[in-house]
Amino acid sequence: QLPNAPKFKVSMGAQYTADLGSSGLGAVFRVDYALTGTAYARIFNRPIDRVSSYDVVNAQVQLNGPEDRWFARLFVQNLFDNDAITGEFVADASSGLFTNVFTLEPRRFGIAVGVKY
Repeated sequence: QLPNAPKFKVSMGAQYTADLGSSGLGAVFRVDYALTGTAYARIFNRPIDRVSSYDVVNAQVQLNGPEDRWFARLFVQNLFDNDAITGEFVADASSGLFTNVFTLEPRRFGIAVGVKY
């Protein structure tokens, strides 16, 4: 198996849009899910180089103004605060064979706003 090439990757999302009465406001609810399969960090495909499969969930809620002239969005990335290892780097013998691991970013919340003009 090629290094850092997962056996599979699956992504899916679901979105629901709702009108909020006669005010012209709308709400959008969205959830995204991604699953990444097992990979190997080096060309040797040995158990010590194995990077386990992992998944991540992101979600957001957006309020849209009348005629979509503005929006305000609340979002969270890595909803369940997964700290999975996503990759590894193994140095060569001249550097002591140390290993660096890369992990998912921690849970992150945010707000976004926008205006059309």
